[in-house]
Amino acid sequence: MGGNGVDDHSLKLLEFDRVTSAVAAFAASAGAARALAAARPIADRARRAAEIARLAEAIRRTAEPGEWCAVGAGEPTRRLADGSGALDGPALVEVRGWLEAGRATRAAWADAELRSRHPALAAAVDRLPELEALRARLGAALEPDGRLADGASPELKRLRGTLGRGERELEERLERWAKRFGEQSYVTRHADRFVALVPAAGFPRRRAIVHDVSGSGQSLFVEPLEACEANNHLIEARAELTAEEHRILSELAEAVIAAGEEIAALEAGLTQLDGARACARWAREVGAVAIEPGGERLKLTAARHPLLAQGERREALVPLDLELAPPATLLLVSGPNMGGKTVLLKTVGLAVALAHAAFPVPAAEGSRLPELGEILADLGDEQSVDRGLSTFAAHLVRLRIMAERAAPDTLVLCDELGAGTDPEEGAALARALVERFCARGAWGVVTTHLGSLKRAAGEVAGIASGSLAFDPLRLQPLYRFQPGIPGASHALAVAEQLGVPEEVIARARALTPESVRALERLLAELEEARRRAEEEAGRARDAASLATQAALEHREAAEAARTRVVELSRRLTRESEAVLGHARELWQTVQRDARRAEKRRDQAEAGRAGIEAVEREVEELRRAGNQALEAFGGVAAGAPPRLEAGARVRDRDLGVEAEFVSGPDREGRVLLRRGSWSIQSHVSRLEDAGSAASGRAPGPVAAPAPAARWEPSEAPAPFEVDLRGMEADQATTALDQALDRAVLAGFGELRIVHGVGRGVLRAVVERHLRGHPQVASQRLGDAGEGGRGATVAKLR
Repeated sequence: MGGNGVDDHSLKLLEFDRVTSAVAAFAASAGAARALAAARPIADRARRAAEIARLAEAIRRTAEPGEWCAVGAGEPTRRLADGSGALDGPALVEVRGWLEAGRATRAAWADAELRSRHPALAAAVDRLPELEALRARLGAALEPDGRLADGASPELKRLRGTLGRGERELEERLERWAKRFGEQSYVTRHADRFVALVPAAGFPRRRAIVHDVSGSGQSLFVEPLEACEANNHLIEARAELTAEEHRILSELAEAVIAAGEEIAALEAGLTQLDGARACARWAREVGAVAIEPGGERLKLTAARHPLLAQGERREALVPLDLELAPPATLLLVSGPNMGGKTVLLKTVGLAVALAHAAFPVPAAEGSRLPELGEILADLGDEQSVDRGLSTFAAHLVRLRIMAERAAPDTLVLCDELGAGTDPEEGAALARALVERFCARGAWGVVTTHLGSLKRAAGEVAGIASGSLAFDPLRLQPLYRFQPGIPGASHALAVAEQLGVPEEVIARARALTPESVRALERLLAELEEARRRAEEEAGRARDAASLATQAALEHREAAEAARTRVVELSRRLTRESEAVLGHARELWQTVQRDARRAEKRRDQAEAGRAGIEAVEREVEELRRAGNQALEAFGGVAAGAPPRLEAGARVRDRDLGVEAEFVSGPDREGRVLLRRGSWSIQSHVSRLEDAGSAASGRAPGPVAAPAPAARWEPSEAPAPFEVDLRGMEADQATTALDQALDRAVLAGFGELRIVHGVGRGVLRAVVERHLRGHPQVASQRLGDAGEGGRGATVAKLR
């Protein structure tokens, strides 16, 4: 912090070190944990801003998947700095671990998009030294436990191979030699030499060198004379191997020492990133955010005491909403004991201290804190026996410091100001201190029970009052801060609930000055009025919510009914169209058979009359469905067209408007004209152009429209499609529409009229139908189907 610096005594009273220790527990490295636990508010504004920017990015990055920081084990930099340990194999493995952690961290930040979202962290990663050559050298030379790997040098590999073969050969020779002295004999080592353990009784001493005797005296450790030369060679080989290992370790140690500054920078950078990650993990645990001090407002939204926020009862913790702004920068909090005033005071103090230390603050987004130079706190019992100070005297020492240092960049925190001495003198002293704090523009939170001090909020400029909610019916604190309202102490009511004799309570009430009782009654009435207002507001919110829910349910029910009617109408239309389509297909078959077999036309006319009757029934069904749909605000099917020369009609399948020319003929075909085009269609596909453009009539229920909706056409499905006069792309579009509707209607065949001409349109149709998912096969029309001028597609 700026200004006069850090007041460690105040931080101790706020238990700031307990909070930093809790954060340090989330660190992965010993260095980061030690730095976090010893953290203090930062006086340098630029450094603090950089730390907070990195903290904010760390909180966001930790919420994303994937690890973004790695660290090694131990602290090799301290070993190199103070020479506390030789750089042996395990120490070199520690160094390699940090080099590998640096490599892993750089790899985690290789993504350009990730780096652009978190530039401060990416810049910190970029500052990490790259020691890839040293990492590769240590990786090839060392095993995980610190032993040298065979690949450390060719000479090391050769010496180990020679020594291993020699030991195996000598051990095998000794095993064969020892078997002659019984099954209990075996081969072992004594010092650096291979020996055999044999029974002492009857062993001929001249055949071997006796190195030792077993504890029982029953066995001897002997080395056969013929094994002495081989043992000597092995000792020499071990000496050469040890010398080579020492040489390699010395070279590796020298390389590490030479890169000591870069290794120290790497460890420091990774430790700093680990510290930011630990803060971010703690922030996710307690619901904290990064806040950069600045501005002229102290606003805490949903703030919580850091130690309570990570405890077992954090779910029941009531968050604090508090705001101070000039000219009122001093908050006077009153209310009963055990109501949470001290917790409120510590929450504010810790929020300020954590923000200035670049630590997360347990509060919601939108919280703001001013930049302060000093925190001065006076909390709890400060009695000092060794200095001969009473509790009140110790408080006076702290209050003197506050009075001297109070300034616009100072936060003063006083718990039970004026307590511990005569109430009248204490109240007078408290009033004088409060006035001084306000006169100097200091920020502060002061808690009190003194009735005369509660009135200062309305009498001294710069003081804002507040209290903690209290349930007067159950006489229990609610721990909810109420700005702008002083709080009653409820001391006698609480005492009565705790079983203090009634006569004592009555006598206490009689002795209480009338002014105090009047103030308490006024505060109680004010608190009760506020409680009732909150209850009324709550009931109003509940009623509004119920009304909104009922309106929503009504809209949903109306929409469901309308949708149901629309669906029924469409299903009715589809079913009737399917019946009509099958009838038309049957009529087509009858006509074809009539032409082939030259049946009597009156039979065909009778079939035609039956189809016309079915068409009339379908039209009646469609009108009934339209009437039901219109009753629910839906859109009815298009009005029937005027079949007069020059009338404007619309072909539903093609989606175009045209001028009616002539028709319909006996098969229902009509001739239309659009510009220079002549279009053959069917009367069932036509509707009045004005009706088609009319759009949806407004319904009684307004509901949000979906982003997109597919609705099947209300027109009957065609049994043929006429493509004559169309360009290739127009023809394929019209053909696909006709195929879709014919398949949905359940037709077995679709006749495509393309004409003869030069055969261009026929070739387009043939290519389009070939391999079409809805077409099983195709053929040219028979004599009664249009011959070469038509193609019949058999549908799947």
